[in-house]
Amino acid sequence: MKLKGKVALITGAARAIGRSHALRLARLGADIVINDINLESHKEFEEKITAPTVMEEVRGLGVRCIGIEGDVGKKAQVEDMVKRVLDEFRHLDILINNAGGLAGEVMKSYASLAPEEDIRATLDRNLMGTIFCCQAVAEPMKKQRWGRIVNTSSQAALQAQPGGFYAHYGAAKAGVIAYTRYLAQELAPYGILVNCVVPAYVSTERLERKVFSLPGMKEQLITQVPLGRMGTPEDISKVMEFFVTDLSDYVTGQCLSVCGGAIRF
Repeated sequence: MKLKGKVALITGAARAIGRSHALRLARLGADIVINDINLESHKEFEEKITAPTVMEEVRGLGVRCIGIEGDVGKKAQVEDMVKRVLDEFRHLDILINNAGGLAGEVMKSYASLAPEEDIRATLDRNLMGTIFCCQAVAEPMKKQRWGRIVNTSSQAALQAQPGGFYAHYGAAKAGVIAYTRYLAQELAPYGILVNCVVPAYVSTERLERKVFSLPGMKEQLITQVPLGRMGTPEDISKVMEFFVTDLSDYVTGQCLSVCGGAIRF
């Protein structure tokens, strides 16, 4: 129960990696705020959960939990969300920026071909959403002189995908890494640590259906992973746990690849 008494806000937490983060922090004693653009998004990809909603799953672990629907790419919605969290819990200690993903079709995500609407939507989901959430929590965390922020980048930010697909997603996630480093410098004097997880290929219901189902794609990607398997949401959550507990008290501004060895440098 290392995080008993803390309040954690997790974006994009109604399924997949975000849900895994929420359950892991709840088991450590934190009260949880689930944000998602659709709080029942697990149904879209038929992801199996153990209760009707993720909020109910979390409450079943003996902590408080609320759900807030909202688009992190809209600054006003983010500010309203953080205000509601502070009204409900009186403080906010941990922010996990997990919401994101590619907008549009994978086969239209090449650097020279991606439609403008897909580029802008991808930047909003990943980079602008991260920035807006960090800005909204910074002042309350400064006042209490303690906070933990964990952003989410991607392998696509560190090495170009073969052939150049996922281009605007990689650009957005590269921006997340740069923003993490700058924010960490600014907030360190206030006792606020800002770090970043960088997943590679993670098996979620969404990716299994939209990407890994393409002919030969999954097999090809696994050959790039020395550990010989896709990551799981729990693999990412274990590293997130490191960044929000006392294990990382002297770590800030860092980006850690969780990739099974796929990032080779």
